[in-house]
Amino acid sequence: MIHARPRSAALSILAIAQTIALSGCGGHEAAPAPSSPSPEARSASDAAEMTPPPWLVSPASLAAHEDAPAARASAPVPSASRDPAVVARAWADAVEQRDWALVRAFWGEGGTRSGLSQKAFAARWGQLVQPRVTLEAGQQEGAAGSLYDTVPVTIIDGAHHYRGQIVLRRANDGLGASAEQMRWHIESTTFPF
Repeated sequence: MIHARPRSAALSILAIAQTIALSGCGGHEAAPAPSSPSPEARSASDAAEMTPPPWLVSPASLAAHEDAPAARASAPVPSASRDPAVVARAWADAVEQRDWALVRAFWGEGGTRSGLSQKAFAARWGQLVQPRVTLEAGQQEGAAGSLYDTVPVTIIDGAHHYRGQIVLRRANDGLGASAEQMRWHIESTTFPF
């Protein structure tokens, strides 16, 4: 009689379930079931387990807007990170990737606070061809129930250098503030686009 260790049996069952699930996906061949990994491989795979960055949430958690294209429904959008520097860096990364739908989503209310429709926003920011963004340390202050973080920014796009700032805002910790009000979001920028 053979007795399987509980973890090995669970991994085998999981591998079989994944194989069955993948076999019905769009004509792809099922992956072969892996053998039981060694303890070293298990700890490495456990350590490699990924979680989304703190500034990203599912777009389903934000209100849908009629001008948002359907193709963006699965893209991540910024969330309630407690660190405005993390949010500013995520915004800068989105600018460098020219992901204008995501860049717009950093404004309040899923991007509508930018004052531009998705199409108009993409047209305005789309003039950047190969932007490289440099952020300086933000300066934080509080006023009238809100926290503000002003971040000096330089955008270099070929021969063009744009120097400006983004102002991030969120509500102070307090009763009654919604998740949208509590997330760091862009309140304004000083760029010509």
